[in-house]
Amino acid sequence: MAFLTQEDIKMSIALFCCMYGVGSIGAPGNFAMVGYGVGIVIVIGMCIVNMYASWCMSKVLLIAPKHVKTFGDIGEWSMGIVGRYAANLSQLIVCVMIPTIFLVLGGSILSMLFPLTFKIGVWITFMALALLPVCLYPTLKEGTGIIFAGALGAVVADGIALAVLVHNVTKQNDGLSPPPANINFDQFSTAVGNLALTFGAGTIIPVLHREHSDPTRLPRVIVFTYTLALILILVVGIVGFAQVGCQIPYDAEGYLLFVVATPYLGFISDRGTVILALVSMLVHNMVAYGVVIFPSFFILERRLLGLHPTVIDHTNNYNDLETPEAEKERKSEARASLMDALEFPSPETAADYSAPGAYLKASILRTLVVAVSATVAIIGQRDLTNLANFTGSSMILLCCVILPVMFYAKVYWQKMSAVHKVWAILVVLLGAFIAIYGSIYTGKILFSKKKELPLFPYCEAKYQTTVYTNRSHKPYKTATPKPTPLGL
Repeated sequence: MAFLTQEDIKMSIALFCCMYGVGSIGAPGNFAMVGYGVGIVIVIGMCIVNMYASWCMSKVLLIAPKHVKTFGDIGEWSMGIVGRYAANLSQLIVCVMIPTIFLVLGGSILSMLFPLTFKIGVWITFMALALLPVCLYPTLKEGTGIIFAGALGAVVADGIALAVLVHNVTKQNDGLSPPPANINFDQFSTAVGNLALTFGAGTIIPVLHREHSDPTRLPRVIVFTYTLALILILVVGIVGFAQVGCQIPYDAEGYLLFVVATPYLGFISDRGTVILALVSMLVHNMVAYGVVIFPSFFILERRLLGLHPTVIDHTNNYNDLETPEAEKERKSEARASLMDALEFPSPETAADYSAPGAYLKASILRTLVVAVSATVAIIGQRDLTNLANFTGSSMILLCCVILPVMFYAKVYWQKMSAVHKVWAILVVLLGAFIAIYGSIYTGKILFSKKKELPLFPYCEAKYQTTVYTNRSHKPYKTATPKPTPLGL
């Protein structure tokens, strides 16, 4: 049998497209904060940790009963009502905060596409209003083609921006080396938070598991897809850092796309090329916003409005590794309201809106969710980088790493080897530490009065104000060779 079947490739595309996007354009910024060695280690490390967490979720689903279909179901089945609410709450916050980042990034892109028009906050409002009709559709089928189009936009934007950076910097830095990173623990935790956003795609695993005709092949798909994303992100990060070192402008939010769209590095990019890259990323943002925010609609509609009731299969056709038969019977009779497939209900749930007043109430609720997302985006617009890092450090690590590993350990604990147990505990503890510390650090920056920072804050003091390709600046002057007696 082929390594990947056609269906495997379809699942891989869907997973890749939910992974590769906003976080990838921040890869050079991550390397600027921590340098080559540490940067490569944490990129690979975060990829392995997230890959392992996604693998854990898939393994749990393989032995779970039929009614366990969503992330919340996994939490309920493995850890009871506490697991259900921890999974649903973290996923709900992630499904609102990530679209908020898309709004901020989209507003920044629109302000660059149409300079001297409106402020970013106004563009964020316009973008939210433009996306609202899509959000009011009763259901959104997450087709691979739609998600692929969004991710393709991110790949195209990264490719164009990287080519523009290499082309322009290479012409100026002959004989010069970019300044090294000035690493500290705060920058390290910030980079880890950004990478958590980059690789945090674990909550889509239950959806892929349900759609695959042979879910036993999904762990292979997970490993392949994460490896592919890892390679591309390493290429973007290493090539970008090789050109500018630690000199990623803070005003460019640490994103490669904004670096080439601004003159901070001493060159003016071709306007048409920059517009093409910006539009490609804008397409990604608009597609991704609608896809990512939809699960939050269904969770809230089920909890607040009582919509989307489902019938639970009470058959016990599963093999729990540690639960005796009596416990199986007890679990199978859990309250249906806790077992419902909240996050991604079946397409038939569109009929739920046909009840008198149901669609109106759902529309009002969805409008409020989009309004909250836009409000948070406007408040956090001044610091897109820390908004993304705060989200990645907090709920994404909890939702996509910590909880999946805990659910897996609860179900498979008796079958796990000693080494595997130590590894799982280490992942949970390390993830919890980074989540707490990163949330506190980036939260202080995000919600406190903004300090004036130098142009290149990730560098040593002598490299913080002037781009290294400026040969007239003292720290970057190259030695002038002494003339030979013959003047040669």
